[in-house]
Amino acid sequence: MKQLKNIFYYLTLSIAAAFLLLMLAFFIPSKVNTIVTYDKLVIGGAFITSCIFGISLAIWPSWHKKLVISRNHGANRQQEQKTNRKHQGHHPDCNQFQNHIIRIKNKTYCAGCLGSSVGSVISIFFMIIYLIIASNHSSTTFHFFIILGLIIIGLTYIEIMLPKRYAVIHVISNIFLVIGFLLITIGIFEITGNRIYGLTYILISFLWLDTRIQLSNWRHGLICGDCTETCKVYQ
Repeated sequence: MKQLKNIFYYLTLSIAAAFLLLMLAFFIPSKVNTIVTYDKLVIGGAFITSCIFGISLAIWPSWHKKLVISRNHGANRQQEQKTNRKHQGHHPDCNQFQNHIIRIKNKTYCAGCLGSSVGSVISIFFMIIYLIIASNHSSTTFHFFIILGLIIIGLTYIEIMLPKRYAVIHVISNIFLVIGFLLITIGIFEITGNRIYGLTYILISFLWLDTRIQLSNWRHGLICGDCTETCKVYQ
């Protein structure tokens, strides 16, 4: 019950943030032609730094357990000690979670973290291109960026909640999730011409990402609840 309340709380905040984004994008005057180079560099630097930070958490999820984004995976070692259940790719060594991991050259990776890392690398590349190339697109293009970004986030949430998971699809879903954050960041910054809005939605991307983690943990709990094993790592 507590987990469902947390999910409701996160989803409510995430939907509110999306609604505010649409209000800002469609109901304030466009200032596409007043972008200041310094502001653009600030947005790009903050986004790239966030991506690098996210990659570090995906590779070493427990390096800073106080961080919200890593708290769920960071508890793996404690859970392992309590349940005597080993972990692979950030997930319990259990047949029920085989579709949550992916194996590449005899190495096991968490499908979600791998996708997020690849998505972050791709987004860093495109952000650098955005910083280098002068933006001369119409506001319609950036409105499309925002709509597409929100659709990607919504589809990612739906994919997480599906009862059947496919590791490759989960990797792709998480790749596009970070790209969705990129589209929204560039879109709202270009439309408003205000770095504060851009920075705000970089921070809100962490909320959307944490909502995705909460939904994932909810699915993990359901899997453990239906399992006949006694370890119950996510219970």
